[in-house]
Amino acid sequence: KMNNGKHIIHLASNKEWGGGEQYIHDLCARLKADGYQITMFIRDVDVIKERMADLNVPTLTLPPGGAFSVGRALKLARFLKNAGECVVCAHNFKDAFTAVYARIMSGNRLVRVVMTRHLVRKGKGDALHRWMYRRLDKIIFDSELSCREFLSGCADLAPKLNTCVVPIGINVPEDLKNADLRKEFGIDDKSVVAMFHGRLDAEKGLDVLIEAMSKLQDIDLHLILIGTGHDDYVAELKQHIAGCGLTDRVSFAGFRNPVLPCLGSCDFGLLPSIVREGYPLSPMEYMSQGRCVIATDNGGQKEYLTSGDNALLVKPGDADMLADAIRRLATDKALRDKLSTKAYADFSQKMSYNKFIERIEEAYEH
Repeated sequence: KMNNGKHIIHLASNKEWGGGEQYIHDLCARLKADGYQITMFIRDVDVIKERMADLNVPTLTLPPGGAFSVGRALKLARFLKNAGECVVCAHNFKDAFTAVYARIMSGNRLVRVVMTRHLVRKGKGDALHRWMYRRLDKIIFDSELSCREFLSGCADLAPKLNTCVVPIGINVPEDLKNADLRKEFGIDDKSVVAMFHGRLDAEKGLDVLIEAMSKLQDIDLHLILIGTGHDDYVAELKQHIAGCGLTDRVSFAGFRNPVLPCLGSCDFGLLPSIVREGYPLSPMEYMSQGRCVIATDNGGQKEYLTSGDNALLVKPGDADMLADAIRRLATDKALRDKLSTKAYADFSQKMSYNKFIERIEEAYEH
């Protein structure tokens, strides 16, 4: 390990809190505990500042602007000029541009710039992006899918890029105290509870989920949605729920931090995303609490979920197939228990946070 006080600077410039921001938060907390010096550059947004504050690390704000903002790069460059040996971690390509420009402006040749990539998209083939890719010391992908898809957009560059895949782990506190959402929402003990947690967003397939739920009104099933989203979309979602006659069978739990204590309140989790996600965290979070999931089969979740073994996988956007899978788990406790037991075993053996940290620290160093 390189936990010798080495300086790691994280750029987290998103305006909203989501899985990516939680990933950065947990990573910085662990790196700090392992003896690293951590500095954060974040957007001047209240929700980000509030939720990063408990890290108790030096935190500076990045001016608003895009990949080619001179102001953003200049502020970081002034900091890097006297930072000595350090690693700058960008978590999207906008911040990667900022980091590369800042390193050049700072004149500090001891700066390494690495980037983590959590999206499933082709690399861009224009001259400017190719210039930037070649100046990254490492690109760290969260899944084999993300890596393959990125390199397919700039295949001729692939041999010249320093890339690696580091699957994410989940940090489960030893003193986790479960929250009883069944009691909070007055859900009968006999009801089967399905749960989704994440951004309330059309990309997550929530409209498909509500359509699937509308086909299951003959079984004693309750759905809990944990998370927040844009007001307009949430209003549309609630209208959809009411139109399907499901208002009494769907509970909105809002944003929960931490979310892990809530997951034991369900019988199984859901990830109905209609877009490909690189290595989604939510299925792993259910697995960590001994709960199996129903997930779509279109993203990196296929690298750790196997249908019929530790999960049920369905096609994205297929409400009938999703409804069938939910019905199977809701009405077959033996199947649910079998998948959940295997899900927990797989998590325990393959997805520990310690393994993730060892690999990410090695990636920062080499």
